[in-house]
Amino acid sequence: MLRAHLLSRKTNLDISTPHILFSRGKFSLKSLTILECSRFTASCFPHKKVGKSQHVIRQIRSKSSLDESPGLESNKLHVPVLLKEVLEAFRNIQVKVYVDCTLGAGGHAHALAAEHKELELLVGIDQDPGALETASRTLAGLPASGVETRLVRSNFSGLKQVLRATAADTPFAGVDAMLIDLGMSSMQVDTAERGFSFLKDGPLDMRMDPDGALTAEEVVNTWSERSLGELFRDYGEERFWRQYASRLCVAREREPLTTTRQLAEAIGFPPGKRPRHKQVHPATRVFQALRIAVNDELSVAERVIPDAIEALSPGGRLAVITFHSLEDRIVKRAFMQAAGRAAPDLAAPGARLRLQMEPPPALVQLVNRKPITAAEAELASNPRSRSAKLRVIEKI
Repeated sequence: MLRAHLLSRKTNLDISTPHILFSRGKFSLKSLTILECSRFTASCFPHKKVGKSQHVIRQIRSKSSLDESPGLESNKLHVPVLLKEVLEAFRNIQVKVYVDCTLGAGGHAHALAAEHKELELLVGIDQDPGALETASRTLAGLPASGVETRLVRSNFSGLKQVLRATAADTPFAGVDAMLIDLGMSSMQVDTAERGFSFLKDGPLDMRMDPDGALTAEEVVNTWSERSLGELFRDYGEERFWRQYASRLCVAREREPLTTTRQLAEAIGFPPGKRPRHKQVHPATRVFQALRIAVNDELSVAERVIPDAIEALSPGGRLAVITFHSLEDRIVKRAFMQAAGRAAPDLAAPGARLRLQMEPPPALVQLVNRKPITAAEAELASNPRSRSAKLRVIEKI
């Protein structure tokens, strides 16, 4: 009856209306014939030409299939990115001591512990208490193999202190395998209350550590227009940084910006641009810049890599996963410098003098010269892996 009613009724519904109907499970285009789809399209979209009806049908089908599948919020299973590649990076070495500097839900740690039966000590670090709670349940499922597990709430910038405290209780010579995943946990992204995503309305927070002092709300409402613009330019690599900073300042004059939806609406679309299908949302780079600033992500990444290399045993490996060019640039430069291959910045004071000096001794060797990216199968099953890059070094 509903099918006949919708096909016979002439209406001015826009494309969002059938999208909502499908998501509620009341109706599905998958059960319609091509002729019925054409009639339905013509009645709902009289402004569309007949020749374009199939494109509209495909668009509706695409939206309905997304809504009929479990949403991100309902899918509580965290999928560790580049899992196969990370395991491969550590496969040919003995791993008795493993440190996960960004434990998250514990997916990487659990998989590595299951593969390396010789593992004796697993140290997991995360600044998010919710992640540690989830990881403790994940790692509780490990086979009884005598692995000592220590989970520590800390930013990985405190790696030295964490390892020193661990060694005081459980002495060890060095770390055999270490992983640093610089991306956000999907659990954080999917929790609206954390304020990381503009796809779900929530408070403008963006703190990875819930006890952190600075929030995104404070940044967007108190920083000057110039400071906001420079933030979007340098940390978001945003082309329209001036315009977006100006729009935010105008919007906050009307009322304080306190939610992710308010922020996304204040940003709007790029000047002179129309939204396109599958186009990156205009707020993406602005949200990235705010998150980096709130959590001081780039500075922390720069500081932790030398400490991580120092903690490795000879033959031990460090793997780092990055998700945008700013992070990857930092990791690449640090790895090249530790391998004795880094060319100094000629614009830096004294750089030309340093060119004439002997290069520093290499502490590590590069396991992969180019970053490792996700395979096609992972890209299809986990779209968030599309920007992930893995770099690996081995201590000499």
